[in-house]
Parts: sequence; structure tokens; C-alpha cells
Amino acid sequence: MTLKKILLISMLAMIVLAACATPTAEAPKPTVAPPTAPVAAPTTSAPTAVAATPAPAQKTKITFWYALSGAQGKVVEDMTAKFNQTSKTAQVEVVFQGSYADIAQKLTAAITAKTVPDVAQMGGAPTLGESGAIVPVADLVSDADKKDIFDGFWDYNKFNGKVVSMPFNNSTPMLYYNKDLFTAAGLDPNKPPTTWDELVTAAKALTKDTNGDGKPDQWGFNTHTDTHWYLSAMIMQNGGKILSDDGKKVIYNSPEGIEALQFWGDLVTKNKVMPPNQHAQAGADFTAGKLGMLMRSSTFLATVEKDAKFKVGVAILPGKKIKSVPIGGASLLVFKTTAERQKAAWEFVQWMTNAENSLSLFIQTNYVPIRKSVAGLPAVKDFIAKSPNSEVLIKQLEFASAIPIFFELGNSDEQLRKAVEKVELGSGTAKDALDVAASVINKALGGP
Repeated sequence: MTLKKILLISMLAMIVLAACATPTAEAPKPTVAPPTAPVAAPTTSAPTAVAATPAPAQKTKITFWYALSGAQGKVVEDMTAKFNQTSKTAQVEVVFQGSYADIAQKLTAAITAKTVPDVAQMGGAPTLGESGAIVPVADLVSDADKKDIFDGFWDYNKFNGKVVSMPFNNSTPMLYYNKDLFTAAGLDPNKPPTTWDELVTAAKALTKDTNGDGKPDQWGFNTHTDTHWYLSAMIMQNGGKILSDDGKKVIYNSPEGIEALQFWGDLVTKNKVMPPNQHAQAGADFTAGKLGMLMRSSTFLATVEKDAKFKVGVAILPGKKIKSVPIGGASLLVFKTTAERQKAAWEFVQWMTNAENSLSLFIQTNYVPIRKSVAGLPAVKDFIAKSPNSEVLIKQLEFASAIPIFFELGNSDEQLRKAVEKVELGSGTAKDALDVAASVINKALGGP
């Protein structure tokens, strides 16, 4: 891989999202049964010894690099520890490697130095598809797994049309809304907006100047800081695409993309239901009851349900021509080592992503389940009974979609955020903003 691509991978991982390691357990030592007492026989006979019991098979030791910290990281560590307790053939040493950007840099360095781990978690994992250092998941996965995992997750893990990494901890954007504010505004708290037009109507009803100073102090709508994610969703909902089918250029400055960004800008400048360039405080405003609706990741659900003093509602993103819910998060990579270690690595990856563990990860972190079969597990019904909003996270997977992974994706996301800022602040039209963004990225991709 070239230095430029290594740097681009690190930047991409930074956008897509104290070291601790579980010591490797020492393999059990062979044991041999002591000889039994001599049997009754003529004094000239030697004692008869019982044959030694077979030594337990040694486990294949492998290393797993991961990039989740805090409570989410603890979940990954606990899952690995459970695997070590249950597997008869593999023992995993789990090593925290920092953020997604950190682990991307360390992986590219490890590939160069030929010191790769056996398994790694990485944001933008498909960008290592041409490194020559990984075993493509398409060469490992069963037909049953192909059918059970939602198509959108497979698309998210493709490089040049081939699945190279395994879906793992994935999130999707959602629409959060304040049911109490809905009721106060005369809206049905059980009927969140399902279309762009309905979003505007609800947002207008929720935007209020409560202190009479001529300025809204309760806004109808806002998004979290990753505005490129929500704009990309809107572009795809409007029938547009982020990348051309041949992967050679971005095409979000299409009429569909321009209409989507114009809709976004109108929320601020025309409909006046969203504050300009105030995304960093949107989560706090929503939790404080000062914001009616918020677009944010599914992983925000547990936090807001715990901290909010009002009834929280969640909904699938409102659509336009279609429903589209773009996937985010990280995947698992299997690296080329030895046949024995690769076999153990794939056993571990299969275990970490099976239906039961996908559900466990969902319950503990709100990373969405990647498998269709999760919906039929008894435990998911028990969890939904306790957390009814979680059902929406599962239902929306029907509309899960993948933003294509390409080397300039990180830079592209930055350009889309700049385009959003321009239209919110009124410093450029939607067309001009997207034309500039597309020009920058297409030049970086080698175009004119």
C-alpha cells in the first residue's frame, strides 16, 4: 500500500467513528495417571501400569485488536472472555488500541512490518481490501450467514464488489422526539413524521418563542454534529447517490442531492425551525426539553432515556421518494497468518457475530443487530417489553443502506459538512456548495 493510501485510511477511520489486555490463559499441561498398585500375581511378575490419559488439546492462541472504550469496550472484553471460557480450540488475547483512527494507523503500520493481529475491529474496514493482508470474509462465510445478515450490512463491507470484512458493531441514525412537547403542540405523540413534509409541519408546531423576546427558545428540529451522515441519508432518500457506480467520482451534486441540501437549508432560512450551525449543543438541548426532534445515532437511545425528564419517542428517519437509513460503525477483519491461526480467528469472528451475541451487543450498547434471526429470539421480546423504543431499531433495519466505502470518504464527509454549514449560514446556494464539494473530492480521486 502507498503512503498516501495509508494516510487516507487513517483519516477515513477517524470519520467513521489506557491500553488494556486480557492476559492469555496458560494452556493446560498434560497429566499422566500414576501407576496402580500391583495385581495379585507370582512374585516374579512386574507391576502392571495403567496407560496415561490423553493430554488435553492445546488451544491456538490469537490476538484481537479493538477500538471501543468505556462501557462499550467492557462489553467487548466480556464477550471475548466468555469465548475463551467456551471454546475448546482457541484462546484470544484482547488488546485495546485506541480510537478508530488509532487502530487504522496501527494496522497499516503492522501490515508494513508484517506484525498483524489475527482479528481487528476497524471503522472503514473495507479500505484494507486491496492490502493483501486480509482474508476476505466472502471466502469464509456460509450461505446461511449470507441469508441471515441484512443485505445493507454486506454492502457496507464490500470493496470492489467483494465482501472483505464482517459486520459487527453498527449503528444507524434515528429520529428522536419529545412526546410531551408533541402533546403540548397539539401533535399526536404516537404519530411521528414519516415524510419530509410531515417533518416540516411538526417542526413548525414545535418551534416556539416562549419568553416573548422575538427569538425561538424552543426549536422544532436539529441534528447531531455528524451532519454529513444525515445529509447522505436525505440524498439517498431522494433517489440520489453518493458515488458513481464505477466508483470513480462522487455524484452528490446531482439534482437529487441539490434538492436534499436545499430542503436542509430551508429548515433554517425559510421555515425557521432549526437553529443555524448549532449542532454541537443539539443533544443537550433535546435532553433539556428545548428541542422537539433530533436526528442522532441509535447508540444515543440508552443515554437519553436515562437522562431525559420527558417521554422519549423514536422513529425511522422520515423519507422522501424512498426510506433509507445509512449504516455506520465498525467491522471485523481476519488477517493472513497461518492456517491454524486463521481457522481460530474465523471461529472467534463467527462467535462474536452469531445471533445471540448480536442481540447481547444490541441490548448492552444499542448497536443494532445485524441478523434477521435476532427478531425471533425470546430474549429480544423480553428486552423490547422493558424498552419499547428499541423495537424501532430492529424495524428500521429493513431500510438499512450502505454509503459506499472509498479512499476519499473521510474527506468527502468533511466537504459535505462544509456544504451544510454554507447553506445554514446563507453563504452559498445548495448547488454551489455541493459543486465545490464534488470538485474537491473528484480531483482527489484523479478526475478533472
